[in-house]
Amino acid sequence: AHLARPRASGLVKPHLVALHGFLGQGSDWDAVRAASKAGLAWSCPDLFGRGAATFDAPDVDGPCWLAGYSLGARLALAWMQKDPARWRGALLLSVNPGNFQTDPERAARRQADEMWAAAFADAPWAEVVARWHNQPVLAAGYVPRRDECDFNRQALAGALRNFSTADQFTDPLRLPARLTWMAGARDGKFTALQTSMREAGFPGTFLVVEQAGHRLLAEAPDAVAAALDDLVA
Repeated sequence: AHLARPRASGLVKPHLVALHGFLGQGSDWDAVRAASKAGLAWSCPDLFGRGAATFDAPDVDGPCWLAGYSLGARLALAWMQKDPARWRGALLLSVNPGNFQTDPERAARRQADEMWAAAFADAPWAEVVARWHNQPVLAAGYVPRRDECDFNRQALAGALRNFSTADQFTDPLRLPARLTWMAGARDGKFTALQTSMREAGFPGTFLVVEQAGHRLLAEAPDAVAAALDDLVA
C-alpha cells in the first residue's frame, strides 16, 4: 500500500516505518511511540497478522526513516541494502547482521530454524510459544501474551525458513551513515555483536541500555524513544 506523509500545521511530518520482531505485532511499538517527542508519522505493520503477510517494503513518500527490533531490524537492513536512496537512516534494536558466523554455525542455525518452522506450522500453539519464550536470549525478561487468533502460522513458519539469519549478510558500505544500534546490557550475545560491528567498520552510533535484556521495546521504551528522537533530530 502507498503511505503518504501526513501534514501538520502546513509541514510534512517525517515518516517512520517501525518493524516488530518474530512472533511480534505492530502494537509492540506503542510504548516507544507514546514516549517519542519527534513528531513522526508512524507506520507499524503487522508482519504476521491474519491475511496476506509480506516482507516487501511499503510504498512510502520518501525518503523516510526505519526502525526495527530483532527480525524487524534484520528486515530493515535488507531493505536499506536493496534500495539505499529510499531511507534516511534507521534505529536497529537487538539485531544480528548475519556477518559473524562460521559455516558450521550457519548450518546449525539453518537446522534450528527449520525445526522451529515445523513447530510453528503444526505444533500446539501454547506449547510452541512457551518453548519460544523460554529460549535463553528471551527467558530472563518480559513475556508478552501471544494469541493464536492474531497470527498467520504459515507466515511465521515461512519467515523462519526463508529469512533465516543463517542466510543473511550485511554490506556496511550499502548502509546509510545515520544509524543507531542498541542492545541491552544483559543481552551478552547482542552486545558482543555490536562490538564486532563497530570494529568491522559498520556506520552509526552503538548504544548499550543498562538494566535491559533482549526485548528493548518492552523493557526500555523510554531509552529507545530517546535514541530515536536523537537520530531523527
